[in-house]
Amino acid sequence: MLDPDTSSKDATRFAADGSGEEGLPENPILEPEAQTQEAEVARLSLKERLLDIKTLAGFGISAVLLVFLVLTIKIDIAATFSNIASANLWLLALGFIVYYAAFYVRGIRWRMLLNNAGFNQEKEVHLPGLGGLIEIIYLSWFVNCLVPAKLGDAYRGYLLRKNGNASFSRTLGTIFGERIADVLVLFGLLCLGGLVAFSKVESKLSNIYLVFVFGLVLVLAIIIGLVALRFYSNQIARLIPSRFQAIFHRFQQGTISTFHRSTQLKLYALTMIIWLCEGARLYFVMQSLGVTNLDISVVIFIALASSLLTTLPFTPAGLGAVEGTVVVVLTTFGIEKNLASSVAVLDRVISYWSIIVLGALLYIFSRKK
Repeated sequence: MLDPDTSSKDATRFAADGSGEEGLPENPILEPEAQTQEAEVARLSLKERLLDIKTLAGFGISAVLLVFLVLTIKIDIAATFSNIASANLWLLALGFIVYYAAFYVRGIRWRMLLNNAGFNQEKEVHLPGLGGLIEIIYLSWFVNCLVPAKLGDAYRGYLLRKNGNASFSRTLGTIFGERIADVLVLFGLLCLGGLVAFSKVESKLSNIYLVFVFGLVLVLAIIIGLVALRFYSNQIARLIPSRFQAIFHRFQQGTISTFHRSTQLKLYALTMIIWLCEGARLYFVMQSLGVTNLDISVVIFIALASSLLTTLPFTPAGLGAVEGTVVVVLTTFGIEKNLASSVAVLDRVISYWSIIVLGALLYIFSRKK
């Protein structure tokens, strides 16, 4: 992957203390202005964002998708909840535990990326401990479950700025780099799991191939974006209003620093563990409902395909699209439609609704918000 240590002469280089760039002189007037821009995300309260027209539209799209799914596949709501009532609670608890264990791994990974970006070497920055970083990540996930377009990621950057005095834009770059690693590993595992899973069925899977197409387009967009940030950052900066250029340069540094050569192996190993936890969660949910006849490769494929769709910017955390994908793929592999909808509901109880409930409690009592 890209290595900031071997950047070309044209690439943006930052001073060791992270305060500015070589060749880009310090501007005492621009710095406070940049700080004001970085704090912009804090100006709207969570309540205001929830009542924003884009957020309401996102939930509206989710509702339409869910209604369309129920009516098209003709799901029996009573049968679905009858299946849920008979689920094995111990296996569901295991799915819950393995899902939340991934947040610990996410905290370790983000701490590594923040160190790559040089925050640990800056005297004025005081990064929270691992527990604090995990709390910030969880609060950002809570926001992502309520508002579309992954605005929770911006909220995470704001929280680290507020609690650690870290640059918002450079922090956002580390989060963007983290998302890039997520998608690259996710798509690789998705292709691997899909090839194994598809080799076991004879039915046409043209609808499922749309997931691969979406993933491929996303990966290509990421690669193009990384190349542009890596080699053409100065040219891009010239297209940006001068008051935003310092912010852009910090964002670029945070993103490129993610792919530091010395930590690449650890980055992708931690990311793979995270996605395998996603697969394990769905496995335990399916086991709790007695769905035991599917190969593990199919389970992993379904979990990863649904996770990929959470990147859709139109709905909060892919609400509606994820549930529909789980049902469609499970029925394609021969699972009865009402049982498939039961799996989708219980899986999202863990991966979506529990985030909202527990996240709301954390948001109320957290001192970091």
